[in-house]
Amino acid sequence: MKEEIRGMIETAIIKNFPITNKLEGWYFRIKEISAGVYVAEGKDLFGRQVSREGTDPDKILSMCVNDAKQMKEL
Repeated sequence: MKEEIRGMIETAIIKNFPITNKLEGWYFRIKEISAGVYVAEGKDLFGRQVSREGTDPDKILSMCVNDAKQMKEL
């Protein structure tokens, strides 16, 4: 039963955070919030979140992944 519930929650998160191949257990997305300005956000199944804002989407996504790695180690 726990795996079924986890799968349902994971499916719901992936709809909003479709980047799934950066860090196990974490889901990410990038949005353009203004012309040339992006926000990268990440979330895990426990509800922990990370985010970064900037003009280089690849760089801020990488920074988010690093933040999530540090949080995962705690």
